[in-house]
Amino acid sequence: MKKILLLPALALLLSCTNEAEKEKTNLRIDTLEADLTSLKIENDSLEKELRLLKSRNPIVFTEDFDTLQNPETFIVESLERNSQLIPEKSVLGGTMRFVDSEILNQRFIWAAYEDGHIAGEAIFQYKLNEADSVDFKLISEIKN
Repeated sequence: MKKILLLPALALLLSCTNEAEKEKTNLRIDTLEADLTSLKIENDSLEKELRLLKSRNPIVFTEDFDTLQNPETFIVESLERNSQLIPEKSVLGGTMRFVDSEILNQRFIWAAYEDGHIAGEAIFQYKLNEADSVDFKLISEIKN
């Protein structure tokens, strides 16, 4: 008789343990699926960036830039720090800033700018001056 009562109790105990393990497994699967989704998004982003980098022609800088470790970054950051070069004035309390740029060759850089209300694009000529800073000259602008 005791054996008969012990059997349902054992089955009940095993089913509770099985449910707990099943819940843990489902939680782990959900976590791994979320990680996989995140990795897929990151991979897509990196593939897009790689395609973009491969599509660009490498810039051959003049020997003036040989002293700089990363001339492209130096030029872009120099431009971004010089928002006074933007040929448009901000409106409605906005602040003009460069939002995108691309070095076209060893003499010219394209840049997009905006203040949240108005936007435009410009091409600047650049050159490294003797103080190891970059001088920019507005060549052309496109108002959007």
